[in-house]
Amino acid sequence: MKKHLYLSVILLFTIFVNLSCKKTKDTIPDQQQILTSDTSGMTGKLTVYVKYLNQSGQVVNANNTDVFLYASREDITADLAGTNNDLAIYRIYTGSGNTAYFGYINYGNYYVLAFNNNISGLSYSKTSIVQVRPQQNETLTITMIH
Repeated sequence: MKKHLYLSVILLFTIFVNLSCKKTKDTIPDQQQILTSDTSGMTGKLTVYVKYLNQSGQVVNANNTDVFLYASREDITADLAGTNNDLAIYRIYTGSGNTAYFGYINYGNYYVLAFNNNISGLSYSKTSIVQVRPQQNETLTITMIH
């Protein structure tokens, strides 16, 4: 009798655990948003200013430029070779300005690729590295060349 009672309790417990751990339907997360405030203590802000060296040798603000943030140089190489779909962590189009604000991102080293395929009919690009430190406002000025 004790053995049957013991087995019944184990069976009921097993059924209860299985029912309570039943997985719900996965939902598609919203597109990742840039954080505007953070209290983690492990992130820093990153702003990239984009310029280019024109044909006259002057450094000029580069408007309407694509700026990509990558975790590794290999990811940039793969993207530029066309062997992968976009591996960038973030993609920002500067529009009428020359500033790409990435907001709060995790502490670490990142690679930045800036390119513009139509500045006075020419293509300009540049790759650089930046270190984001906790609770710091990091800025990078990247000057693209033809």
